[in-house]
Amino acid sequence: MIIAPERISRFLSFLLRHRPEDYPLRFDSQGFVAWGELLGRVQERFPEITEEELLSVVEGSDKKRFELFEGKVRATYGHSFPVDLGLATVEPPSPLYHGTARDLAQTILREGLKPRGRQYVHLSASLEEALAVGKRRDPSPTVLVVDSRAAHASGILFYSSGPLFLATEIPAKFLSLL
Repeated sequence: MIIAPERISRFLSFLLRHRPEDYPLRFDSQGFVAWGELLGRVQERFPEITEEELLSVVEGSDKKRFELFEGKVRATYGHSFPVDLGLATVEPPSPLYHGTARDLAQTILREGLKPRGRQYVHLSASLEEALAVGKRRDPSPTVLVVDSRAAHASGILFYSSGPLFLATEIPAKFLSLL
């Protein structure tokens, strides 16, 4: 039986970003797990997957969801538990975008953009990517525009990880509807 790479990628995200307690893995402070340990956990769930297939999913992610370094692997963003990703601050492009469900937009415009159970707020550099992200929760999402230049000038720190830009939060005064 062939397992779709998307299914493996979702399982890796579950393991490395959201629910490590469900499949005990030994994480270091930067979120890395030994490759062999991760391979073993994945093969417990999907016995037919080969190491080469898993490596292809990790290295082939177009969204750069995972990082393999010195025999260890980690998720590069989206953690719902504390991880020191060691990211350097960057000057973000302006504007940035955030796709969200329509029913959340007014609350976000009032209260600001918060990570809601994750370490960082995820921001997209393109409108197309923000729409794709928003469509995961709403077939007709709302896109918020982030005045990232003004936010950065006010002291908000931005980080780059894969195709995303991350921030701990974005106050409402830097947000508007597209």
